[in-house]
Amino acid sequence: MKFGVIGAGTFGSRHIQAFDRHPDAELVGVLDLNRELAENAVANFATSPVPVYTDIDEFLQIEGLEAVSVATPDHLHAAPAIAVAKAGKHLLVEKPLATTVEDAKAILAASREGGGLLMVDFHNRVNPPFVDAYQAVRDGRVGDVKYVYARLSNTVTIASMIKWASSSSSLWFLASHMVDIAQWIVGERIVRVTARQLTGTLHDRGIETPDLFVILAEFESGALGVFEHAWILPAGNPSNTDLKFELLGSDGAVHIDTTHNRTVEIHTADALQYPAVLVPPYGPRMTGFVLDALAQFVDAVHGRGDVLATGEEGLQVTAVLCAILDSIEAGEAVEVEAV
Repeated sequence: MKFGVIGAGTFGSRHIQAFDRHPDAELVGVLDLNRELAENAVANFATSPVPVYTDIDEFLQIEGLEAVSVATPDHLHAAPAIAVAKAGKHLLVEKPLATTVEDAKAILAASREGGGLLMVDFHNRVNPPFVDAYQAVRDGRVGDVKYVYARLSNTVTIASMIKWASSSSSLWFLASHMVDIAQWIVGERIVRVTARQLTGTLHDRGIETPDLFVILAEFESGALGVFEHAWILPAGNPSNTDLKFELLGSDGAVHIDTTHNRTVEIHTADALQYPAVLVPPYGPRMTGFVLDALAQFVDAVHGRGDVLATGEEGLQVTAVLCAILDSIEAGEAVEVEAV
């Protein structure tokens, strides 16, 4: 089947790599308003030339195009996703599905109108440690879930690299992952949130977005969760990402450390590094859970399984994140909109 990619930045490049290398996918086009960016992404991550487009109408008219992934910046998912869905194409949208509930609902409506599949790329659902945690809960090995703690933060280097950081935040960029994975593992929706944010450090660097968020969440059963997401870890941190996840149940617990687990340490004259072992560097094969999630979209399009995360699940995450922002503004607990 013929696949296309919209958005040729960091994650768009991974989509290009995945569809180019998958034996059951043919990459037939890459769309980005920045032609040079798209051409460079194709040159670096595709094994053969792929046409580049800057006009979405022309892109959607590619002969035989059946499935499209949208990997534009967080706040720019809605317009291309709606266009793709209304054209009847199968649609993959990078997380978060959208940054407003209204946009998320519009994407779902367009997908239903067009008749294609809709998958949200919450790729931590195939990240091995989280799959183990999910199975431990399903098997009853930890009993009833009582508490979840999730921390996913980046060094200030990441926020400085993202050109559109001022239009997003660590909430959309990082918390979207952990809110989804916590609801997926626990098997319950988050229904109430109380949140705070701090600003200043990034503003001083010309990045108009909060430094960090801390959230207290309540699940349907009454279980509690605490989420911590920052974009101001020091640049000298051994890893650009800090990810910790803990779950406490009535009969057991789960502890996950995917970034400072010291599986591999590299010591040099001026630095200590913990190389990522779950997300290996770009290579010639489909390796690592990020690319495996994209392969699951290919499988779903071919009718070989379900999508990794549905549009409805993506809408639920967006509703939680919007409630967090409402809580910060109101200074009190906020109920999550039922979707």
